Amino acid sequence: MFFILSKVLHFLIYPLPLLFLSLLGILLFYNRKHARRTLLIVLVVFYILSIPLTSSYLLRWLEVPRPAPGELKQHYDVVIVLAGMVNLGLSKGGQIEFNNSVDRILAGISLVKRGLGDKLLISGGSGDLFDQSSSEAELLKDFAIESGLSADQILVEGTSRNTYENAVNSAKLIRSRNYQNILLVTSAFHIPRAAAVFHKQGIFPDFYPVDYHTGRRITPFSFVPSVGSLEGLELVIHELIGMVAYRIQGYI
Repeated sequence: MFFILSKVLHFLIYPLPLLFLSLLGILLFYNRKHARRTLLIVLVVFYILSIPLTSSYLLRWLEVPRPAPGELKQHYDVVIVLAGMVNLGLSKGGQIEFNNSVDRILAGISLVKRGLGDKLLISGGSGDLFDQSSSEAELLKDFAIESGLSADQILVEGTSRNTYENAVNSAKLIRSRNYQNILLVTSAFHIPRAAAVFHKQGIFPDFYPVDYHTGRRITPFSFVPSVGSLEGLELVIHELIGMVAYRIQGYI
């Protein structure tokens, strides 16, 4: 039930659906006296939310800094990569369609190839509300083998649908193999929630953040609305709602 509710909320609270609902409300309850003012307020709010300056500021608040030189251990028993970088609906015929979070698997593969980890654990099934038949981790295993890892270097946890299940299922595998030194790879903005969930499961990994969305200086284009900025804002909303929901559920 929690998984289904989280997917429904995706439509109700994100910027573009909210804009659509606001304009629909103005259309249905049109009042000439107040319509212009209401529409102006909607447009101003939407402008603020859709510029890179806003999304960058909010994402910077979430993103964890890169580890300082010498901060990580010399060696790890396992490197965990959290899935969420594949469009399963478009990945057909052995061709994987990645999204902007592809840095997760690229970093995980690189770390194991460089000898910093013995095993690569890929955690993630399908987050699709209507199609649970595919497993992102299985596709990523094939990609990792094509990228130079051997099959015996890779572990797959291919059933989890969200970050909470990532942590629960990975924790079981980690304990069954008695792994002690663990490195977790995920997007920089995702680490605060991932860390809280893994800690709740009694797993205390080091973290390797990737997939940064901030760091650019302010330019005139920082004030020009863009689709990418709305996507960044959606990431922030997703993480904040996720933290609140996980707290209520007792996941963190």
